[in-house]
Amino acid sequence: MMPWSVKPKQYGEFYIQIFDDWVRKDVGEVFVQFFDVALGNWMGLGSGLCKFSPTCGHAVVLEHNGDLYACDHYVYPQYRLGNNMERQFSELMESDKQRKFGSDKQDLLPQYCKDCKVRFACHGDCPKHRFARSPDAEPGLSYLCLSYKRIFKHIDPYMQVMAQLVKSSRRGSRG
Repeated sequence: MMPWSVKPKQYGEFYIQIFDDWVRKDVGEVFVQFFDVALGNWMGLGSGLCKFSPTCGHAVVLEHNGDLYACDHYVYPQYRLGNNMERQFSELMESDKQRKFGSDKQDLLPQYCKDCKVRFACHGDCPKHRFARSPDAEPGLSYLCLSYKRIFKHIDPYMQVMAQLVKSSRRGSRG
């Protein structure tokens, strides 16, 4: 963290203010990725954004020289899966190393996260942000945990209504 890094409380307040404005004026007209992926989780469809998904491993980085890395947040030697010029891309993506990287996201969640009522919405956040400790001092808590709890509790009643509206609407054209 740097002195200019956003604090969790500020992050939470920002998204709550944006959500309140959006839900009053812009639903269906303006699409905000954070809220769209949240709605996916409220509907049980998944978020479409890795940080709010149960597992990781689908946002890889392919470098110009063919090196493939497990994630765009982890372009470090220990997360190099191999080289696409030497092994098939699909083989690298399905490797034990990549599978473990992806499943570690849920397997290494602190108990505090496992017991959380909004876990379905954030799934513990991106592992890159999990450098804080839980209230019982267990490592691996997202730095933004408290802000996510505030945001997701705040938007919960609205998301429940939106999920029901989407689920009950007819498909096809309006009119």
